[in-house]
Amino acid sequence: MGVSQLIILTSPLEEPHCGDQAGCWQSGERTVLGIVDGLGHGEAAQQSANMALDFIGRHHWETLPQLFASCDKALHRSRGVAMGVAVIDEAVKTLTYAGIGNTRALVMGRKVTRLISSYGIVGGGYRVLTPQKAPFVKGNLVVLYTDGIEEIIDMTRYSDFLMANPLQLAQAIIQDWRRKTDDAAVLIYKRGE
Repeated sequence: MGVSQLIILTSPLEEPHCGDQAGCWQSGERTVLGIVDGLGHGEAAQQSANMALDFIGRHHWETLPQLFASCDKALHRSRGVAMGVAVIDEAVKTLTYAGIGNTRALVMGRKVTRLISSYGIVGGGYRVLTPQKAPFVKGNLVVLYTDGIEEIIDMTRYSDFLMANPLQLAQAIIQDWRRKTDDAAVLIYKRGE
C-alpha cells in the first residue's frame, strides 16, 4: 500500500513575506487540508494567514460551518483571509470542501471535479458557506490553490507521469499558471494507493 503524499509550495510577491499559506492536520482516518490567502501581500497579509492556519490547526476537528464561523470571529481584528478547507474521510472515501473568498479546489480522479468557494472574507464576514462533497479514493489527488494562480488550470496539459509526482506537478502549476502580481500557494495531497 502506497503512502499518502503532501506537497505545499508558496511563491511570495515580496520576499521574505508570503500571505498565501497552507497546512495539513491528521487525526485517525480524517485529514484536514487548509489553504489561506491573507488579503493584500507583505507582512500584514502573512500575519493574517498565519493566524488563520493556527486557528485551523487548533480547531480542525470541528465541522466546517463551526470552523469557518469561529475563525471569522477570531480574525475579526485582522486584515482577513480567503480560506479553503478540505476534509478527507478515509472511512467513507469522501472529500468535503468549503471555501470563502478566492481559493480553489480540484479533485483529480477518473475525472476532474472543481469545487467552488463562496463570496466573503474570513475575518470580515460572509453570508453563506456551502460545503461540497466529492468521492476521494486511493490514488486520487486534491489540488488547493490561491488566486495567485489563474482561476482555471488546464490539467489535461500534464502527463500521467507528472500527475503521479505531486512535487513536480506543484512546481509545474506554479511555473505555468502563476500570476506575477500576487502571492501564490499550491497544496497537493495524493491519497496512498
